[in-house]
Amino acid sequence: MSRKLSRRDLLKVAQVGGLGAAAVTAGVAARDPQVTRKRAVCRLCTMHCGTIVTLRDGRLIRVEGDPQSQTRGFVCLNGHAVPEMVRAPGRASRPLVRRGTELAPVSWEEALTFTAAQLQAIAARYGPRALFVQTGWPFVRHPLVALLQRFVHAFGSPNLATIASLCEASARMGRALTCGTNYLPDLEKASTLVVWGANPTHAAPPFAHLVGGFGRTAGKSLVAIDPMRNEVTRAATLHLQIRPGTDGALALAFIDCLRQRGSADARVAAQDPEGFASLMRLASEYPAGRAAELCGLTVADIERAVDLMLAGKPTAVWSGLGIEHHVNGVQTVRAVSCFEALLGSLTDGAAQLAHRASPQADNEPLAQLYRLATAEPVPPEASDRPVGHDAYPLFDVYNRQAHGMLLPAAVLEDDPYPVRALILVGCNPLVSFPDGALMRRVFDKLELIVTVDPFMSASARASHVVLPAATFVESEVIQNPRSAHGQRAEKIASGRAEYEGDASAEAVIEPLGEARPDWRIVFDLAAALGLGAYFPWRSLREALQAPTRRWLRDPERELYADKGAPTVFATPSGRIELASPTMLRFGHDPLPSYQPPGDAPSAELPLILVTGPRERSFINSQLRTVPSVRRKLPEPLLRIHPQTAAPLGITDGDLVEVTTRAGRLTMKARLGDDTRPDTVIAPHGWEEANANVLVPGDVRDPISGFPAFRYQPCRVRRVASA
Repeated sequence: MSRKLSRRDLLKVAQVGGLGAAAVTAGVAARDPQVTRKRAVCRLCTMHCGTIVTLRDGRLIRVEGDPQSQTRGFVCLNGHAVPEMVRAPGRASRPLVRRGTELAPVSWEEALTFTAAQLQAIAARYGPRALFVQTGWPFVRHPLVALLQRFVHAFGSPNLATIASLCEASARMGRALTCGTNYLPDLEKASTLVVWGANPTHAAPPFAHLVGGFGRTAGKSLVAIDPMRNEVTRAATLHLQIRPGTDGALALAFIDCLRQRGSADARVAAQDPEGFASLMRLASEYPAGRAAELCGLTVADIERAVDLMLAGKPTAVWSGLGIEHHVNGVQTVRAVSCFEALLGSLTDGAAQLAHRASPQADNEPLAQLYRLATAEPVPPEASDRPVGHDAYPLFDVYNRQAHGMLLPAAVLEDDPYPVRALILVGCNPLVSFPDGALMRRVFDKLELIVTVDPFMSASARASHVVLPAATFVESEVIQNPRSAHGQRAEKIASGRAEYEGDASAEAVIEPLGEARPDWRIVFDLAAALGLGAYFPWRSLREALQAPTRRWLRDPERELYADKGAPTVFATPSGRIELASPTMLRFGHDPLPSYQPPGDAPSAELPLILVTGPRERSFINSQLRTVPSVRRKLPEPLLRIHPQTAAPLGITDGDLVEVTTRAGRLTMKARLGDDTRPDTVIAPHGWEEANANVLVPGDVRDPISGFPAFRYQPCRVRRVASA
């Protein structure tokens, strides 16, 4: 993923029509003084593709890829739809306050005054810790998170939670517990690529052709490990169609294959002989034969996978949420990471480590996560622990934030203390959180729900206050300086004369209606609460350029008490830790042990339900009101194998009911061999068929607290014919 797309790559990846349109638009701009073109950065996902936007009379009319950017002209279908998204149905364009059962338009002054008064009244009754702020997917690696951390502490609450409560952080924790930091596969250096529980075609489309190239290029190999057939598995040299949730057993079987062949990296073994010996004993309990039975694979395929990885070194692994969203997610990531270490990938350059030297200088245990620094004047640190600290202390250590999965307990059970006010920033928990029925009860009990969002989501419509936010093209966009994406994006602005503006700074267009940039909403709300002294800046850029100093110091949450000389790996020991002393310190197995994914299928619930694989057309619950995007996938479809459907009398397009112990819902069936016969796959993010009502909120990883989105025993029955 460190590889930049070359001009040769551009011919493979960029849409020829789009590039042709760009040339035509450039000609129009030269003739029409009302047409202007600017460089920009798309923030719909974490790829941050470089774009060229075309405006006529200040209105956004086209988005194309920028050949000068790090993504070399690529823009996905969602990026092309941004002009449509800005004015799509459901845009929030005026502040709203609930009057009885209706949300009524009000002025910004009235909305902010009302919100501040309600927050102050709740703080007076329950204490400031009763405020909980939750951000969503649009703020992954976004600098606003640091300002929201500042906001909650200025108010007196420790409770900022981000999408890390159910996305990405589990993998970062697992990798950091092994080698001290996060890392990404180096597609340029690797000869073999293992795509494990991920689909880069949907999650990282600018790199999809590079991934597929491993399966088509002489001397390279692509191994795909996924319960589902998709674009990556069809291009793969070998596809292991694994039973959901058994990836940890497979990783241990891979390690055992290395043990039996004497192929484990001697450098790693020598660094930690005791940990190496313990891991070898654990792996010996999962020989290929046992793993084949657990994982629904064949011994021959398991051994062939190891043959390909050993013969085609260096081997890189691209893993995804498919191995995280289970009750054993962190330990599975640990097992995969240990296998990579013993294969030599972490020392041979197949993985790009985000941070090699020890982070002891600033005591940050995971350097690439949110900055623990803030500008003067520094708000006081909250006196209370964040929600979730007691249940998942290691999550708090690595993320320094509250845990969103424990919000229901704080609201409904006052555990560990009452939470009565919720501010949602780009977040839609009624659709994106597990146990939809439980989240409805949470919303019913909260005394104040404020949604900051460009769109009237399900959660916004259930709120007491809606503060309309500008989209990313309507607000100042500054990349996080600690993000590799951001560092590359900063280079985009140096371009050619016919483009105007700085891709990393100015807004592309004016906000729709009365919408305001999200950073300004935070600043304005702080001022309404009497906290304006902590937000004296006139812009986001000014705030992020202010001198900062370290804060939120807490010895009990530090992993690096001894400040020594920098070491090779950023773990407490300075080496790869096959047996993690940090895990042991927090009461967990120091070895990457395997646990079954949950209750086995039964006569009552005979199938395995997987929810959540990303669809190409959408980004989580976003973009469903954009007509051109919605036309590509107008309704949610349950994927089911024909072999499974036939005895149930289900044909393609039939309406079916899916039932788990958490709930039930109906959607149309889509028959095909994309999934295993023992598994059905439901998409997430659909309000009208919310798959998360099928996911229990109390089944979570004991280390990260992640919900088990990818494994639930279920039953499927036909409701009506097509």
